[in-house]
Amino acid sequence: MRYPASVLAMFLILAAAPARAGDVATLADCTTKVFGEINRTKKWSGKPPARCPASIAVEKRTDGVLVTAWVIRSVEGGWVRTAFSGAMGYGEIARKKELAKASRDIVARAKHLGRCLDSINTVNDPLDCRDRATKSYSAGEESGVENDRIVWLDDNGRHAVLEYAFGNTESTPSPPADLFNGQPLPPNMIIDLRVNR
Repeated sequence: MRYPASVLAMFLILAAAPARAGDVATLADCTTKVFGEINRTKKWSGKPPARCPASIAVEKRTDGVLVTAWVIRSVEGGWVRTAFSGAMGYGEIARKKELAKASRDIVARAKHLGRCLDSINTVNDPLDCRDRATKSYSAGEESGVENDRIVWLDDNGRHAVLEYAFGNTESTPSPPADLFNGQPLPPNMIIDLRVNR
């Protein structure tokens, strides 16, 4: 039986680069460090924190701040992008104790999402998480397949979303636009943390 080259390439990408729980934990740690930086400096520097291998986007919302961290890895035949997005309220970021508690919650949620993603990738079971998968095809001068999976907890708790995408459509995929809706803040943007807004 013959398989199209794009299907074989996608199988090789998936087999060669399963989502790593370490990536998810590292991304969650990067987001909590950004929240810590905002607490200390009252602004977003525009740079990833020390020892954070991820790209970072920060968004202001009406009730808080959303931080998205992602890594893109080249693998044989394509790429893999893992991204994590977490949110905190302005009051949580402003107060040390609440910041620490919210940071622990973000890390715990990221670990939970990582377990769900591992289950999805091994036995196609999201456990108690919710997930949405999309597959897109490109044809023409550059052809290929792109798979994107979004995983979240449907518990009315803190915003925490994990994305795992892989494909062979281009060597440098775009940032995870599905995880943030607005415009990322520019560097050195002051963030007003007053609780009574």
